Amino acid sequence: MSAPRAVRLLLSDLSALFATEHAKPWFLVLAALVLQTAFWYLATPGPTLLRFATRDPLTAGAAVGWSLVFLLLLPALAYRLVVGRLDAAGLRWGDWRFGLSAVLGLAVVAVPLIALASGDAGLALTYPWAGAWPGESLGNLLLWVGVYFLYYLAFEAFYRGFVLHAAMGLGTARAIWLQAIMATLVHLGKPLPEVLAAAPASLLFAVLALRSRSILYPALLHLVIGVTLDVAVLARAGQLHW
Repeated sequence: MSAPRAVRLLLSDLSALFATEHAKPWFLVLAALVLQTAFWYLATPGPTLLRFATRDPLTAGAAVGWSLVFLLLLPALAYRLVVGRLDAAGLRWGDWRFGLSAVLGLAVVAVPLIALASGDAGLALTYPWAGAWPGESLGNLLLWVGVYFLYYLAFEAFYRGFVLHAAMGLGTARAIWLQAIMATLVHLGKPLPEVLAAAPASLLFAVLALRSRSILYPALLHLVIGVTLDVAVLARAGQLHW
């Protein structure tokens, strides 16, 4: 076979990936990959690995700000223009009775496990993002919880909202696995226990979002896990002063 014919065959195979009947899913998934890369470099864990960023309120606030841009605002714009209403991606209250009950039941299991895991040296060196500041007063902690919630809201809106629903045209199971793979990969560079937990947690968060018809409840559960880890790490280090 000649080289030109081999190249033509490869280009033909590639073009099949961009079939017009799946134009919206592949466009949104490609956009999501670009946004995820920007999020990794500018928010987490890129700053820690590439710029040796310190843990303090300013750095943490910057990470949350970039997360809102790349995981919520820009994806929302793309989804609105290409697909339509944002509530179709889970940006709504959904079934709040089921959602809150599920969060409560899962939190009862997750909180003690996270408290035990907080003894890991890698986690202690990574969290809280804001350093010892949240432990200096109850007001600081509550402010940090509010800021942290914005981060988790953006994270869940991106993976369990935009990515998951954009890929639904490829099948529900494929969409769930796709968002789980992407959400796991974006954890690379974080402590090993967190990376290992990312895949099963991503599957759980996805089915919670679909069953509750909202990204709010995965965001709340994610917040409970994150705040529990932060408080447990601070307590172990003797940095809770309230």
